[in-house]
Amino acid sequence: MDVKTAFLNGDLEHAIYMEPPPGSPDYGANSVVWKLERSLYGLKQASRAWYQKAKEEFGQLGFTQCDMDHSIFIHKGPDQELCIIALYVDDLMVLSNDVNLLNQKKDELKSTFKMKDLGPIHWFLGLEITRDRSRHLISVSQTRYVSDVIEHFGFTNARPISTPIAVNFRLPRLDSPEVNVRDYQSRIGSIMYAMLGTRPDIAYVVGMLSQYLAHPGMDHLNAINRVLKYLNSTKDYKLIYDGNSSEGDFSVYCDSDWAGDSRDHRSISGYVFKIAGAAVSWSSKKQSSTALSSTEGEYMALTHAVKEAMWIQEFLYNIRFPPIFTTTILGDNQGALVLVVNLTFHAHTKHIHVRQHYIRECVEEGSIKLNYVPTADQVADVLAKGLQGIKHERFVKMMGLV
Repeated sequence: MDVKTAFLNGDLEHAIYMEPPPGSPDYGANSVVWKLERSLYGLKQASRAWYQKAKEEFGQLGFTQCDMDHSIFIHKGPDQELCIIALYVDDLMVLSNDVNLLNQKKDELKSTFKMKDLGPIHWFLGLEITRDRSRHLISVSQTRYVSDVIEHFGFTNARPISTPIAVNFRLPRLDSPEVNVRDYQSRIGSIMYAMLGTRPDIAYVVGMLSQYLAHPGMDHLNAINRVLKYLNSTKDYKLIYDGNSSEGDFSVYCDSDWAGDSRDHRSISGYVFKIAGAAVSWSSKKQSSTALSSTEGEYMALTHAVKEAMWIQEFLYNIRFPPIFTTTILGDNQGALVLVVNLTFHAHTKHIHVRQHYIRECVEEGSIKLNYVPTADQVADVLAKGLQGIKHERFVKMMGLV
């Protein structure tokens, strides 16, 4: 559903005046100003005023704000009926396990705001959503968006490439730009939205190339062009969620590339969370401090994944997902797994920042469990470094991106 002129619904907390606009009877009168009774497009307060209004009205309709994500509102009925509103500015995604409740809440929303009912969801914020009810499958893709980006930068007829980055690829650090900075930043920003939405397979390379936004050179431009060629070869990729999976199908892979950044020798952390056979959350991020060993780098990566795991557990509980009491995280460094359960604060760990030891508390209380997975099956490896074609394609498929 779409809210018409959403920002005009917001109530203002303070008195705000504006000059009469062109075409009004008072335009040009120096002694006349208009006092706003409602929010207006262009006001700094407009977004917050609309959100506060929506939150208030959703509350009147029986919806409760989700503590873990304030853009999610949940209505719980007496007989396990459930209705969820996901709000993004003026766009609403409405979900329910009861058709009658869904229609009722839609009617209530229409009576509260001027709404446009767009019917069963097919598009949302550039994401194409397809449902195969007979096979219990939901697929999410950005084929049209990726195609538009590729066409805009002139790579529609580029030769196919199987990986977004070469193995052991390194980039130089420059003191001044060699290419058009705005053009380079535009390319990064364009593919970043695809990475955030449905393309975890380019998360590592986007993170790496984003470190050179101020002073890009030809090597950097060639690297981002390779990503665009890769996207052209894989623009039809989609995340496919399988409803036939068991309710507890919740798996987490976590990995680290020790000293993976050639500039400051910091490690790269990567994790991917899968539900119903496909990724729902992923990250490729340079660690904030230097790891002195691969074990320490993996330990810090596990802590990074644990914080996301605890958030996801609470979020799923809020929306009545089958309870997940323990999240199992799969890592391929046995030293790091032993370090977590070894409560002796010895010389190998006392220099690690105290916040990294949060993982130990979670393991002790039973909310997190760590298991070993061979490096050959470590899906998060694709989020920590560049891989060879066959291995890259295998891990991308294991993330549910096909």
